Amino acid sequence: MQNSMKRFFISMLFVGIATISQAQTDSKTQADEAAVRKIEELSVIAMNTQDTLFMHQYVSPDYVVMNPDQKIHGLKGLMELLAMWKKRNAAMQGTPPHIEHLIDKITINQDIAIVMGQDVPDATATTPDGKPLSKRAYTNIYRRYKQSWQLIARQNSSICQ
Repeated sequence: MQNSMKRFFISMLFVGIATISQAQTDSKTQADEAAVRKIEELSVIAMNTQDTLFMHQYVSPDYVVMNPDQKIHGLKGLMELLAMWKKRNAAMQGTPPHIEHLIDKITINQDIAIVMGQDVPDATATTPDGKPLSKRAYTNIYRRYKQSWQLIARQNSSICQ
């Protein structure tokens, strides 16, 4: 009987530890997801306002992207794009077209966060050279650096209408 009781209490101890551990993991994952979601929101604002300071803070120097034109570039290419948008918006003397940034799923895997979603432009949205912007599917990949997240890779492609 004593042996059975010992096994029961040891089993309950392991179940309790596993439950507490899982609760802590779930809480950490939720906090990480909230942090990545916030960076995604701020990134949209930064792109619209051509905020290069924000981009230098939250985009890794090793960043790489494949755009819908199948061109691959890094942080320098992103900064050139922001400069081109800024120049275009100043010439237009207007606000940039609205692009709705929809997050479909965020997956956290240790120090990697994967965000999948869609960028849906309004009817007036055009590229810097005047071509209409199409709806795009994207994947953003973040890596945790110390206590914050940095964008390390992005892939986006046009969705046929």
